[in-house]
Amino acid sequence: MKAKGRKKIYPPSYYRAKRIRLGIILGIILIIYLAGSLFFRNHFYIRSKVNGVGASFRTAQSTYDKIINSADKYTISFIDADGNVINEVSSSELGVGVNYDESEVQTLLDSQSGFNWVLRLFAPAEYYTATGNSYDSAKVTAVASSLDFSNQSSTTESQDATIQFDGEKFVIVDEVYGDKITEEGVEEAIIYAVENLQTEINLADGTCYEKPNVLASDANIQKAVDVLNNYMDTDIHYDLGEGITEEIPADTKATWFTWDDSFNVSFDRDAIGEYVNSMGDKYNTYGKKKEFTTTSGETIEVPAGSFGWRIAYDGEIDAIIADLDGGEDVTRDFTYLYYGTSHGEHDYGNSYVEVNLTEQHVYVYKDGEMVFDTDCVSGKISANHGTHTGVYPIAYKQTDATLKGDNYESHVNYWMPFNMGEGLHDATWRSSFGGTIYKTGGSHGCVNLPLSAAEQIYNIVEAGWPVIVFYTGDTEEENYLIQNPQVKVSELIAEIETVTLESEPQIAEARAQYEALTEEQKAQVSNYQDLVNAELTLQTLKLQAAAEAAAAAQAGGTDTGVVQ
Repeated sequence: MKAKGRKKIYPPSYYRAKRIRLGIILGIILIIYLAGSLFFRNHFYIRSKVNGVGASFRTAQSTYDKIINSADKYTISFIDADGNVINEVSSSELGVGVNYDESEVQTLLDSQSGFNWVLRLFAPAEYYTATGNSYDSAKVTAVASSLDFSNQSSTTESQDATIQFDGEKFVIVDEVYGDKITEEGVEEAIIYAVENLQTEINLADGTCYEKPNVLASDANIQKAVDVLNNYMDTDIHYDLGEGITEEIPADTKATWFTWDDSFNVSFDRDAIGEYVNSMGDKYNTYGKKKEFTTTSGETIEVPAGSFGWRIAYDGEIDAIIADLDGGEDVTRDFTYLYYGTSHGEHDYGNSYVEVNLTEQHVYVYKDGEMVFDTDCVSGKISANHGTHTGVYPIAYKQTDATLKGDNYESHVNYWMPFNMGEGLHDATWRSSFGGTIYKTGGSHGCVNLPLSAAEQIYNIVEAGWPVIVFYTGDTEEENYLIQNPQVKVSELIAEIETVTLESEPQIAEARAQYEALTEEQKAQVSNYQDLVNAELTLQTLKLQAAAEAAAAAQAGGTDTGVVQ
């Protein structure tokens, strides 16, 4: 009985023989490996393909010959998802050929390292020559258009990747691959199969489907999104003063950009302009009537003049584009074409010149306090030179100015123009101011002031100050009649109505005032013929009255003769 746990002992010759056998095996393996390495220096690896043709163990020439033989002797089959053949087309129909020589195949073989042949037992190798297999483009196009795939249903259209704004930033919406077979897709699939000598085209793998033209991975669309989001990240804060601010809504800002088919981003000036116009609707006061409380406490509506805020349409668009291009956050006011003083309740603020044409008086307010007032003489109403009402900015200030007109030239010491040649200035040629002088003895449109008053006002106001010019009560209507006497004449004629002998003074007054009109004014008396008719009727009545008086006298025996 053997003892348990005893290790078997072999003689040294046993181990020597084992080592010899292992060495022989390794030697054989090395010889096989080296032989294979030498062999695959001139032959393609096992499991190799060149341009879709099996090239295992073949030389470059043998492989090229096989490619030549295969090029015009195979059929391309279109198969559906179930493996059914839908269409077939032969290589001869496509004009398939090889337009390269054996050297290109040799180049592929030369790039192969013989020592790596063992690895190819586990991983196949596919090679493609620099030049693909040839085909007749016209034939390929004709074949692609002739194949019938009407039995293949389509449920989804392909869509390009697009850029969209998600409420916070611009993002890329991925492309969609549809399942609609198109001639272009079929043509591309055929060309790929020919170049690689493939014998099957699987319809289910999307090869023949209409393909999106723009992919989400496209460098141009990605660059465009980066550019757009850089613009979105650049903030423009509007600060109008007096606690009034504006922030641009992201959804609005996102409409300011456009891009072409190559995704070159540009600014949409019209879209930016819509925003500028909306701000103009909110803040523009230029050209609008203004509510004003006079010194006497009467609240009136002053006609629009040339004073007030007006955002510059093109200027603000240019400023926005410049800010976004600059890429830095900015805080600023709008770009203006015309300026006011305040963005508060009244654009003229609390420093202004008040010209009450009815009172013929000027008041100067600074920071809400009246600091000076004086009588004045405004434009001559009877000569149609009335000072224009409205709110206007003082354009500039000048001393020792010479004012020139069609028939006058006057030197003034203090000149403060505010509207089309009209302005505040001293009038040393006048001895009195105020009252109703202006109606028949006023200026050519300026507001005349005593010398000392003009000097004081000059020293208070600055260029840009608003001048508020207005009438109160019925003064404008009264002045209109002075400027347009033809209106009064028309009214006198209309009041005549039924003509009697007692109408003679009324008719005579209308005639006298008509004759005092200019020819231009006479032409505006639309009822002048009524006056002529009234005069003819009166003349007839007078003749009738005279005849009746003569007849009555004769019937009574009265001597109507004249003593000589």
